Amino acid sequence: MPADAIRQVLAAKADAMVRRSAETLAALLHDDFIYVNAGGTSFDKAGYIETYCTSGKVVFLEQKIDDLSVREFPGFTVATLTLHDRFSAAEHEIQSTYRSLCVFAEADGKWLWAAGQTMPAP
Repeated sequence: MPADAIRQVLAAKADAMVRRSAETLAALLHDDFIYVNAGGTSFDKAGYIETYCTSGKVVFLEQKIDDLSVREFPGFTVATLTLHDRFSAAEHEIQSTYRSLCVFAEADGKWLWAAGQTMPAP
């Protein structure tokens, strides 16, 4: 069932970011990955990994997933979810809740995160 697979990808992504494992994160992202963060900045795959995993600019301490809804389409899946993030940026610890839309592409029998947009939760 795609919902279970998508939940696993999202959990692995959160874990990779907390562990700052660029290799694990890279394996979960589609080569043509594109992401727009809550501040409106766009990232490609390399930029996302560098900003949120390796640079130390943003250091994730925890990311919890809630309210996951998954819809399957031929060859891709769309997920909406709530993220409860705790991270450090500019020497400040931040706890915040976001809504996120993620698109996953099926490739070689697995789901890869292909696109996403995050916004502050209402």
